[in-house]
Amino acid sequence: MDTWEDDKPDGEEGEEGGDGWQVVNRSATIFLIDAVREMFDDPEDAEEDPPFTRAIKAVHATLMRKAISSTHDQVGVVFFNTREAKNKLDYTGVYVFQDLQRPCAENILAMEKLIKMHPAQFDSQYGQTDKASIHDALRTCQTVFLDCDKRQLGRSILLFTCRDDPHSQNEQVRRQAVAKAKDLKESRIALEILHMGAAFDVNKFYKDLLFDELDDGESETTREQRILADPTTRLSQLMERVTRLENKQRPSATVQFTLAPGVEMTVGLYTVVRSAVKPKKLKLWKNTNEEVKSVTKQFLEETGGLLLPSDLAYYQTYGDKKIIFTPEETRSMVNVYEPGIVLLGFKPMSFLKTELFFKSPSFIYPKEKDASGSTKLFTALLERCLARQVLALVRCVPRAHSSAIFAALIPQAEVLDETNAQVQPPGFLLHPLPYADYISKMTLEKRTVASDEQIEACKKVVKKLRGEYHPEDVDDPSAETHWEVIKALALNRQRIEDVPDQTVPDVENIEKVAGPSLKEFERMVYPPSYDPLAKLPTASTRPSSGVKKEKVDPSTMDVEAMLKKGKGNSLTVPVLKAWLIKRRVVVTAKKKAELLQDAMDLLE
Repeated sequence: MDTWEDDKPDGEEGEEGGDGWQVVNRSATIFLIDAVREMFDDPEDAEEDPPFTRAIKAVHATLMRKAISSTHDQVGVVFFNTREAKNKLDYTGVYVFQDLQRPCAENILAMEKLIKMHPAQFDSQYGQTDKASIHDALRTCQTVFLDCDKRQLGRSILLFTCRDDPHSQNEQVRRQAVAKAKDLKESRIALEILHMGAAFDVNKFYKDLLFDELDDGESETTREQRILADPTTRLSQLMERVTRLENKQRPSATVQFTLAPGVEMTVGLYTVVRSAVKPKKLKLWKNTNEEVKSVTKQFLEETGGLLLPSDLAYYQTYGDKKIIFTPEETRSMVNVYEPGIVLLGFKPMSFLKTELFFKSPSFIYPKEKDASGSTKLFTALLERCLARQVLALVRCVPRAHSSAIFAALIPQAEVLDETNAQVQPPGFLLHPLPYADYISKMTLEKRTVASDEQIEACKKVVKKLRGEYHPEDVDDPSAETHWEVIKALALNRQRIEDVPDQTVPDVENIEKVAGPSLKEFERMVYPPSYDPLAKLPTASTRPSSGVKKEKVDPSTMDVEAMLKKGKGNSLTVPVLKAWLIKRRVVVTAKKKAELLQDAMDLLE
């Protein structure tokens, strides 16, 4: 099973509070790029770029993505196998191109400059060699992490190379590289290889670099069966892998999963789906552009004294009495159960009906570092659920002061694509189940029942237009346009790129695939005069009833009589203002409630 990011970096203490460890939402990624001459060779496919250019484009895409979605994350770029050297340890052939820092316009423009740079120009500015040591490059990246003054939730190194055996002639340097990779793993720095080139053989060197020791409970045979994804030859494959590797999942909560009394493991809860939203507007002071923050304070009406949070209390009316609760008592009311997941039983997969899916799920995965043996127990439970095609029913309290939910744990097997890259990790999907009062029953009194022929015609249309759907494949055109405008301003560009609207149906393709079926369905369901392209009637095109409401003259209304009958709310603001002005009452900047109150005061 793959290792997911822990929520506490090595050697760093979290801030302990009421909910346990507070997660620092920041990760750091260093792109370690091989600058050897082979990285600049033209590939066999004329439409593809050289490996070095593909790597730089992947870095550029990551910077653009993080500048929008993860502004607190940090990114660094390091070259190795360069003639020029730039690093604090004075290693030969290692060049720190960009230190760890948040994505900014300057770094993005520097990547764009490298993309357009000719190989000869790169050679004259940075140089190329094949003498750099993998150990020195990894040690430099480790130093860059340590020199950063920001706390980091996850640290990872993404190594781009097309050479499968860089130290074949020097066994000592090879052992040093393997030892350094083990040191990175102990320091909780993830090392990932983005190998490029169809002839790349991971077994020559990099398999020992990544899989240097057996995992818990893993046999030697199982270790030999572990493989890396096939080497990439296309930019699209490389982009997908970079996105998966640099977007390390961060747990929203870490809880104990109790299978039976005394049988427990630690698991992390991860968010599966989250809506993409535009950033909120900030109010700035016009003189300095500093953010203006609003502060709300409460005062006692009788004395004008400032009220502190400890001075406030909550009450519940019961039997004409106010039962007072302190804030601590109010928060403790929801603490019926301790935080954690408790196994209640098992049900066949057919138990989970479509109407029970009412909320987005969470993904749970073992946390071996928090409790030894969690991976073994979790894997055994997952394998048996998959083998018997059953789901688990659990009670889940994700964190302190959270309400308990009952949920179904749906087993999910690992899925690899055609290049052996993981597209779906193994684990459980935690689907919250609705309570009985969440499900309502609808009764339709007057309805037209479709005939069997109409149903069959509809089935044909559905089958023709059926396809795979993934939410991440459809972007919000409004949000994308918003970010394109910001990119153009930040990068000083004169025009923005066109944003395709993927929410608009592809009418031409639909007509091509299901045209005859749609016409048959239209003929059987709708009347002959039906026009699907006709516009719906609007307010301006609807036929009027011929009766127009006459405007009421405020001077003719008996406001006083209506107020006495309790019909003051039916009076409009202009009528109230006209009536009050005649009685010399100030009506400027007053709302309807204030005008009504003034009118009632005159009648008393």
